[in-house]
Amino acid sequence: MNIKITKFKVFSWLAVVAMTVMSIWSFVLAIAPATVTDSFDDSSKIASIASVTVAGGVVALSVASSWTCGDTLIDSRDAQVYTTVLIGSQCWMAENLNVGTKVAVSTYPQGTDCSTASAIEKYCYSDSDANCTTYGGLYEWNQAMCGLTTEGATGICPTGWHIPTHDEFTTLERAVCASGTCATDFPYDTITTGWRGTNEGTTLKTVNASSFSGLLSGYTGSGSFYNLGSYGDFWSSVQSGTDAWERYLGSGDATVYRYTDAKSYGFSVRCLKN
Repeated sequence: MNIKITKFKVFSWLAVVAMTVMSIWSFVLAIAPATVTDSFDDSSKIASIASVTVAGGVVALSVASSWTCGDTLIDSRDAQVYTTVLIGSQCWMAENLNVGTKVAVSTYPQGTDCSTASAIEKYCYSDSDANCTTYGGLYEWNQAMCGLTTEGATGICPTGWHIPTHDEFTTLERAVCASGTCATDFPYDTITTGWRGTNEGTTLKTVNASSFSGLLSGYTGSGSFYNLGSYGDFWSSVQSGTDAWERYLGSGDATVYRYTDAKSYGFSVRCLKN
């Protein structure tokens, strides 16, 4: 009889131990993440509350951004910081783009490599780094577009931004137009050229927190620099034959000049939010 009681006690003790181990293992399984085999090439499988980057089956998650136009923009490629401004319905960089490695203007033409920030080539007026810091870089059209010809291409702009189109510049002009004849002054066409508007050039040149703050950064042509502080030219992403559309501001001009110029010129670049 004693032997039976001892066996029962041993069996009961073993049962308790086994049940305890099973309970602990069940708890571990409950809190452990499940293993999922998936390429994750379909980013819609990821919760929309996070920013998702998918490349080659590798998923990178980041907290959803609360960035709004008017906040500073940090270019993730080189940590350059830019002010931004909302003008009408458009979000613009309020400074000229300054990305890339300085090359001497005498080495023209620039390349079209945009694989890294340092691969992009820029001219600095008078070959001075200080002028790039103040006025931004000067870029030939092919470099600004990274060798592409697509209207609205990202080009050398940061991710999420692009080289504005001819019509998007027109939208900007209309947004600051106060003539009462804005549709006539700034038509959406590729026929009208020359000085346009009344005082829109003055408005775009005004430097403050709520303005385009168009700097008169000069330009390059055939290996030389011209007109710093007198003229400022801004590339669009739209071709016109062998040329491309641009916008031009002059120190003594209240209006805006719209025209096409040779892609070999080195002009400023302003990026527009997608």
